[in-house]
This record gives sequence, C-alpha cells and structure tokens, in this order.
Amino acid sequence: MTKRLHLDIIGKGHPLIMLHGWGWNSCIWQPLVPKLIENFQLFLIDLPGFGESPLVTKDYKIDDVVKVLLEITPKEASWLGWSLGGMIAWYVALHYPERVTSLVTVASSPKFISEENWPGVSLETLEKFSHLITENYQKTLLEFLELQLRGTPKNRELLESLKEIILRSPVSIAALSGGLKLLQELDLRGKLFELQCPSLHLFGSHDTLVPASVIEKIEGRLPKGKCGVIKRAGHMPFLSHEEVFLKWVEEFL
Repeated sequence: MTKRLHLDIIGKGHPLIMLHGWGWNSCIWQPLVPKLIENFQLFLIDLPGFGESPLVTKDYKIDDVVKVLLEITPKEASWLGWSLGGMIAWYVALHYPERVTSLVTVASSPKFISEENWPGVSLETLEKFSHLITENYQKTLLEFLELQLRGTPKNRELLESLKEIILRSPVSIAALSGGLKLLQELDLRGKLFELQCPSLHLFGSHDTLVPASVIEKIEGRLPKGKCGVIKRAGHMPFLSHEEVFLKWVEEFL
C-alpha cells in the first residue's frame, strides 16, 4: 500500500487545496484558517517529508510529488501555493488542467533561479543552502527564514514567532534536499500560455527571493492570469499583510 501524505480537511464549501513552501509544513496557514473556512473547504497538506508526511518519493521528482498529491485531493478544486508550493500548484494546473478550477500562487515564480533577463535567486545561493543542510539543517532553515522576512515590517516579531514553529517541526533532510532540487530544476516558463484556468499571482514588493519584477516577465504569457503586488511585503505576505492578502484571494475566488 502506498503511504499517504498528511492531510487536514477543515470547513465546508468550495474545495481549496493549500501547499506550503520549502522548509515548512501546513501549520504555516493556521492564522488564515478561521477566515477562509467561512467560504471554503480547506485541504491542508504536508508535502512529502515535511511535517507529518512520510517522504513517499525516493528522489523527489516533480511527477512523483504530484502523483501523491492527486491521490488525496478532489477531482476539481482551487489550488493555492506559496513559494515552492506555488510552483507545484502551477505544475498541476498545467499538466492536469481538469483538476484545477482556479489557481493562486503567492511569492512564487515559474522559474526560481535567476539568469540573464530573469529575476530570482542565484544558483550559488541555492547551492550554499543545499551544502549547509547536511551540516546543520536547523541553522540553515533559520537563515532561510531571515531571507524570507527581509524587508517585511515588524519582521523581528514574525521572526521570533516563526522560529519556534520551524525548530519544533519535523522535517526530513532528504525532503529539504529534494525541495531545493525542485526549486533549482523546475522551469515552467515555456508552458505558461497553456494555462487554462483563471489564475492570480501575488508578490511582495520587498521580496528578495521572488522579486515582484517577475510580473513583467509573466503577465503577457497568462491567458486568464492576473498579477498583484502587496506593498511593503516580503516573501510571506499572507502572514505580514494578512488582511490585504485575504481580500485579494477572496475577491478572486
């Protein structure tokens, strides 16, 4: 029997699948849950090897990750993904369009790594994190957390509250490495014009990992896409600017 991912189903209404980012688990969404369950049935999933989910995939290939996600999610639903979770949700919408009625990505890009004429994180930075994981993964996660909150108002307060979560959350080194490998290798730019469902793509104006300038690169490639910038937000706009974020999402969905 195939091991299944950890899943919490909360609320009633239109199904909304929520995918967290690298190094985290579904607990990152908890501040939003009380508001979202007023209109949606939430499917809060721990990606393979994160939180309470078993690794389930040997080498963390995108097709293997998506396969186990499709096993536990409704046949039709809206998908919302943050950072790495956004890239995975994008992949599902492009390759399994019948499963995705609408798509929301948050601080996410069709290509995470920067190159000439494409904003993002340098390959050297990602390789550094990949190397440091094996030496001290908790320290590496905390360094990554600081990057995620850079430029965010009251980032010290958020940092302290999130530190506790990240240090007590179970995580697999193989999952951390596999997630970084996905961030390095995934490149969905060539397929964006194939996206069939309505989509919303939100960015933080002060995000140092996924710059808001990605909008200039993708806006013309999305047939039914809409982009928005949350002012003075970093890589976690759903936490730093919760009310603004929820207004964007609820009006779109």
